[in-house]
Amino acid sequence: MARLNVESSTATTLVIDGVEFRSFAGCNYLGLAQHPDVLTAAADGLSRFGLSTTASRETTGNTGIHDLLEVDLATFTRQEAAILLAEGYTANFAVAQGLAPHHAVALIDARAHRSIRNAATAAGMQVFEYEHLNPVSAAWLARQYADQGVAIFTDGIFAADGAVAPLPGLLAALPPIRSALVVDDCHGFCVMGDGGRGLVDHFRLDDPRICITTTLAKGLGCYGGAVIGRAPLIDRIRGESDVYRRSTPVPTPIALAARAAMKVLRSTPELTIRLRANIAAARAALQGAGVNVHDDEVPVFTFILKQGSEVSEARMEACHQALLRSGIYAPLIEYPGGPTRRYFRLTVTACHTEEDIARLGRELKRELMRG
Repeated sequence: MARLNVESSTATTLVIDGVEFRSFAGCNYLGLAQHPDVLTAAADGLSRFGLSTTASRETTGNTGIHDLLEVDLATFTRQEAAILLAEGYTANFAVAQGLAPHHAVALIDARAHRSIRNAATAAGMQVFEYEHLNPVSAAWLARQYADQGVAIFTDGIFAADGAVAPLPGLLAALPPIRSALVVDDCHGFCVMGDGGRGLVDHFRLDDPRICITTTLAKGLGCYGGAVIGRAPLIDRIRGESDVYRRSTPVPTPIALAARAAMKVLRSTPELTIRLRANIAAARAALQGAGVNVHDDEVPVFTFILKQGSEVSEARMEACHQALLRSGIYAPLIEYPGGPTRRYFRLTVTACHTEEDIARLGRELKRELMRG
């Protein structure tokens, strides 16, 4: 997949090399990246604070905006505390650094985001993989290393294919002491749970061993990352995590924008309602075109095309090009964790219309009938 020359975008369109496409790409699930209240907050922040604090938060780089955004995140997810990081990738480094002194072993889903393995390894934890989405496999490993302190790490929603992690089973797999469950909820935050509170809320879990990492760049449409959970772990990260203490925080205008996005999310429940309706419509449209997709309330749809019984990259490329000619951008990507080396990964947002989704289904069905 060649790097795109995106010239402008909205929640449902991309302009690439002067051509506008109806887009089913990216992760702006609620369209908040273009919400007028969010953009106004960012502009206000630029005039008040400039582009950057230019220093780490524990020296002179903190503002009250950063503190309030942490309170917003913790309150919204029904957790005790939160700490902001520069991005979702570094949030996993921060939590690993906070856990490593007390949890020597990291058990990681075999298809977890690369940032999790990188973070646990860099923190000095012993790393072992358990079978993808398999709590029994995780439990077996946890029993072997229980005396060393165990942390299970998983994506909440897996980025490549939209699979949902079995959090209740993973929580049950933990040893009774010196254990933690870290949920990288980058694709579940603002999507799953009551009003978009995330996958932990979706499963109605409330356990002091659970910790959430997330990005503010997907469902919330802004930028930055966070670790959210019980206060003792958040305090430990604040005191001991080098990636937190030695880095410049999210620019204050972006933090203000994220607070505005949180306010929109809390006050506009119809956003997540529309997203879920569009997920159902996209599932029906893809199935109507002859594509097998999941049944979860997840806005990510991954599929491959075959010629006979074999995966056909040529057929997928031909389909991708045909959709481009019809004005639809449906990403054909190479990304770790997918079903094959190249595969389609489509996303739907709360801002897509019924006609957008129906058009995708019609054009895809027309092309697949040719093949």
